[in-house]
Amino acid sequence: MAVVAVDGSVIERLCGRKRAKIIEGLGEIGMPTEEEGNTLMMEVTPNRPDLFSAEGIARALKAYYGGEPRQYRAEQSDYVLRVGKGTEKVRPFVRCSVVLGVGMDDEFVADLMQMQEKLHDTVGRKRKKVAVGIHDLAKVKFPLEYVVASKERFVPLEFTEKMGVPEILEGHPKGRQYGHLAKPKAVVISDEKGVISFPPIINSERTRVTKKSRDLLVDVTGTHRETVEGVLNMVTIALADRGGKIFEVEIGGKRYPDLDGKAMPLDLEGANRVLGLSLSREDAAACLRRMGHACDGKTVRVPAYRVDIISFIDLVEDIAIGYGYGNFEPELPPLPGTGRISASRGLIDQAMCGMGFVEVKNYILADGKLMERLGKGKGIMKICNSRTVEFDVIRTCLAPGLLADFATNKTKGLPQKFYEVGVAYEGEERGKLCFAEAGVSAGLSTIQESLQALLKEMKVGYRLVEGKDEMFIEGRCFIVESEGKKIGVIGEIHPKTLEEFGLEYPAALCEIEVKYLW
Repeated sequence: MAVVAVDGSVIERLCGRKRAKIIEGLGEIGMPTEEEGNTLMMEVTPNRPDLFSAEGIARALKAYYGGEPRQYRAEQSDYVLRVGKGTEKVRPFVRCSVVLGVGMDDEFVADLMQMQEKLHDTVGRKRKKVAVGIHDLAKVKFPLEYVVASKERFVPLEFTEKMGVPEILEGHPKGRQYGHLAKPKAVVISDEKGVISFPPIINSERTRVTKKSRDLLVDVTGTHRETVEGVLNMVTIALADRGGKIFEVEIGGKRYPDLDGKAMPLDLEGANRVLGLSLSREDAAACLRRMGHACDGKTVRVPAYRVDIISFIDLVEDIAIGYGYGNFEPELPPLPGTGRISASRGLIDQAMCGMGFVEVKNYILADGKLMERLGKGKGIMKICNSRTVEFDVIRTCLAPGLLADFATNKTKGLPQKFYEVGVAYEGEERGKLCFAEAGVSAGLSTIQESLQALLKEMKVGYRLVEGKDEMFIEGRCFIVESEGKKIGVIGEIHPKTLEEFGLEYPAALCEIEVKYLW
């Protein structure tokens, strides 16, 4: 979630609604909102970057409360940006727009900066994928050039002396923070007076935007064309909502911004099937209009600032929000049949719950390096295409999961007692029961009492034989045998193992194979 802070009175003015209706509407759209004085603090999901500004929020609220979606268009102009050779290998895409007559004040300048930084941090992937520059057009002389940097020198924002690209990367705070994105080569945007932007690092002090600025130039650069163009549309339309008039900039023979949006078919049958509703085409169109779309019942015209609408299911989500989640009637899904609890598994659950243990369910995938450090790496099965190191093997035992559960719940009070019945892999799948307790009095004697009560309930005889396991304290670890077969292990957790999980209190654990219990 991205937290967006806006002046509540500004939202009231822009959307024409009272504070209570604003907060209610934002919650229904999916933005939980809290008041801090006159400031509204909104949690915005990163898939709705158009809501990172007061203008975007007001636009969404006006549509949600029945306003007609506004149509945006860009006027033709003589503004041109020329793209130099080699930029496609450094930062391939650049798009620009010009907005004239924007109503600026201190509050809007702050809001503009907030939107810019939220876009950088989310869809921009910390400026790597997309970076935005906004300039005072009065200080810019077209045509512009987008070229690979060489020996240009200019005064960067917040500085008073000219600096070259290498100096900015070493001496400017933004250069040190984002310099890795401008190596080994960098790009700049220049006019006849010199550099106005060094994306994605810093703009020129010469083109700084102030509350006296009225005409603005927006530049967006990045590595992904669709995202660059979508971000340009969002920023440009936000400026237009402040009274600005949009003008095109010619780049490479094409004109930007493209504010036509995209047309998508309304699959009413599919939407009703997914949502469990029976909406008519007019009902579905009304729901979509509440989310800012233009819809005639057959075709949906997605606004240019809604970069999150990619496929059919995105429209279905908007229909659901426009319909109102509070209007859905909950019902149980149809079940193809009924099941019953295994008599033996039922005895295990009854016994463990009767002794005060809480059942947990952990992932069957685990961290391979952690399993090896705990001495559980023998015969481990690795995932060849794992997306993350935390889940790159199939677990060989259940114990690390329970210890991680203690770590997650270590602020919830002591003692704690967890158990899990699940599958592990040791050359083959093995069903296991693992139970553990943590607290100042947890130890071998307490966990053995639980083992004894469980096996008595399951009518299984057993004996303990001294064993050795890296997870347990030497001399406080035993093998659990039944009828001459090893069925599990029990013991007190070693301090090194506790430290591995950030636990500061004793813990004891037992793990046995469930096939020996029935």
